[in-house]
Amino acid sequence: MLRYNPEKFASLSESDIGQRIWSFLTKPATIARLETASELGKPAVEGIEEQLLEEFREDVLVDRVKQMVGHMVRQILEQRDWVLDQSDVKVQSVPFSKAARYRRPDWITFHAFRNTKDPRDVVITDRRQNAPLPKDARWTFYATFASPLKAAVAFGVNDTPKLRRQVQTHGFHRVHIPRMLRRA
Repeated sequence: MLRYNPEKFASLSESDIGQRIWSFLTKPATIARLETASELGKPAVEGIEEQLLEEFREDVLVDRVKQMVGHMVRQILEQRDWVLDQSDVKVQSVPFSKAARYRRPDWITFHAFRNTKDPRDVVITDRRQNAPLPKDARWTFYATFASPLKAAVAFGVNDTPKLRRQVQTHGFHRVHIPRMLRRA
């Protein structure tokens, strides 16, 4: 059973809208959307924007209500073993303009850069800015990832703690992504 500690949202959370929003946010389908958005590296509330608007219409456009939604979502995800990755992530949508992104505690954030002459030549680092990239090529930013599944499928890295050690020791880890053949 999920619990909500309203703190500074006590009076709003006890109101009719507050009770309805908590009920909505704790539905299994809603939690699945929050977690799916988080697994994709997006702010959690991006997974429920349409449903929030459909259910609560303009009531969810009030700043204090949006703040309470974020507060509730954080407590829901933390009780399901997610941790705050970054707050105030820009979201260009309705009803949110900024939101929090969550990750699993064992996830490590990495940044991938592609060789401009060979896009299958990829360097993985732990820094996007001023990353210590190899000097033998020009590199362009390609992607940020934290999920061990994304590391394995997209970059062939099956041991993210080992990848982290390599990056900490050498500044980067270089991989060559094999060409994927399509079935006929």
